[in-house]
Amino acid sequence: MIKSKAKFIAAGAILLCAAISLGLSSLLSENLLITAQKQTSAEKPIKWVEFDVPYEVMKEAMDIDIETYNNNIHINWVDILAYLGAKYGGQFDYYQSSDMTQFVNKIKKGCSPSSLTKDMKYFDYYSRAYGAILNGFLGEYQIKLPDKKTKELTWKKAYGLKAFSPVAEGYYYSDFDDFGENRSYGYSRRHLGHDMITSVGTPVVAVESGTVEALGWNQYGGWRIGIRSYDKERYYYYAHLRKDSPFADNLYIGAQVTGGDVIGYTGQTGYSIKENVNNIDTPHLHFGLQLIFEEDAKDSPTQIWIDLFDIARLLSTHRCTVVEDKKTHEYKRKYPFIEDNYYLNEIQTSVPTTNSKEVELPVLMYHSLLKDPSRQNQYVVSPDLFEKDLKYIKDKGYTTVFMKDVIDYVEGKGKLPKKPIVITFDDGYYNNYYYAFPLLKKYNMKAVISVVGKMSDEFTNNPDENPNYSHLTWDHILEMHMSGHWEIQNHSYDCHTYTDRNGVSQKKDETVTAYKDFLTSDIYHLQNKIAYVTGVAPNTFTYPFGAFSEKTDDVIKEMGFKATLGCTEGVSIIKKGEPQCLYKIKRHLRPPDKSSREFFDFLR
Repeated sequence: MIKSKAKFIAAGAILLCAAISLGLSSLLSENLLITAQKQTSAEKPIKWVEFDVPYEVMKEAMDIDIETYNNNIHINWVDILAYLGAKYGGQFDYYQSSDMTQFVNKIKKGCSPSSLTKDMKYFDYYSRAYGAILNGFLGEYQIKLPDKKTKELTWKKAYGLKAFSPVAEGYYYSDFDDFGENRSYGYSRRHLGHDMITSVGTPVVAVESGTVEALGWNQYGGWRIGIRSYDKERYYYYAHLRKDSPFADNLYIGAQVTGGDVIGYTGQTGYSIKENVNNIDTPHLHFGLQLIFEEDAKDSPTQIWIDLFDIARLLSTHRCTVVEDKKTHEYKRKYPFIEDNYYLNEIQTSVPTTNSKEVELPVLMYHSLLKDPSRQNQYVVSPDLFEKDLKYIKDKGYTTVFMKDVIDYVEGKGKLPKKPIVITFDDGYYNNYYYAFPLLKKYNMKAVISVVGKMSDEFTNNPDENPNYSHLTWDHILEMHMSGHWEIQNHSYDCHTYTDRNGVSQKKDETVTAYKDFLTSDIYHLQNKIAYVTGVAPNTFTYPFGAFSEKTDDVIKEMGFKATLGCTEGVSIIKKGEPQCLYKIKRHLRPPDKSSREFFDFLR
């Protein structure tokens, strides 16, 4: 067993510590968990988070995630930690490594995390809370390193810990768990950060990529920097920076930084209303992490700060190498580094947008990708042909978008690129994950996939990863969603069949009431499952076989869907302020017997 520490997290947590000392921990923990569960609903943000996961547990879960990344079954470390958190009520004093081993082995045998945790009352809470802290830490990245033979810098792709220690490589520091200790300057308060004791002038690097939100003087933190992660949930705070020259060059509010970039230098400024004063006795970096689930709470008394002692120990295994510029004496990272998902977002946001009130929207429709020519037909094309299509639309200046982007454009909430295009996959075949997913990563593109719920349930319960016939499991779907390359949409739970009716069409003698009951029951079944697995409810319904009836769209709209995808060929005109244009969007089915130039003739 690993002995962990009680953590002070937010205003009111002192009461928890007092209650524990009175022997009321189990009762109070239960009450707090009930509160937390209520706060994880779609309507209410999380108000309280306690992160008490020891370094050894995080490291073991992280290693499992990294080791299984390229396996048929990838095990997410947040799932592991959330399972343990739900099992122990967040109290890792009770941790036993056998609990993690049993959970991991069951997943390796084909059980999905959702099925293993369906009866755990607070798994969703811990998944969201722990995910808010750790989601930016692991991922795919590319780094330019010396080739072992030629010694020339070469881009190398990897998956692993992409967040960095805030103290650059080669610089000594010491620390201890000082979170929650008393501070008296100005007023009596708790220390909501982690102090890393090091010499003045030590390069400080960004732990994670994000946007600079605060830069300048604060009487408590001295010269300080605040950086928000791109998903907006983490706010990193670096304080007590060096007198006279605290910040890296070209840093300003609104600037974007990449994890590992040098952002400043350690010092001992602060505890003074007057700027640029050293009133801190010991040079150190104050390193803080605030979770933000609602913007109004960012500067409120109910701020959520995390004890970083164990996290800093984990990050110490990944420190950025820096070099000095002999002319300016400033430091910068030695090896160029990019994150694949961030790079995708950067590409998308740098594309010129249109101010037009309407756009032409070509939508491509794929189903299955297989290499065997004997299996190819109007619904099955080769992965090579799909890659040629991606190259073609990229060369022609098209930018792939999600349905969310299209909907936001119509509702006046966002812009579209000048030449948008939507790539769609119907039915949720495993070969989409196996062949299409790597190609989307390669070309930094997005695609929409509409899944059939019953098929994903069946292959989750009985895994069989055969590209010829298998469907996506819920673990595949979650991974695809989290990658940023896929948008998951609803293709019905069990209507992709002709046995009872044609897709979701109304039967000849079926009453309107009976039809509505049938349709809402089936679609909500899948809608709820996708929302449960990914945390995001689909906004678009894709008609199985393109079939629908007179009342279908009425029911679909009542259920909250903002768009539907049909099978009629053509290019749709999407207009701002006209939501009706989002229903029965036309698509072009990709046949296997045409070159990319021939198939995309309709674009001209």
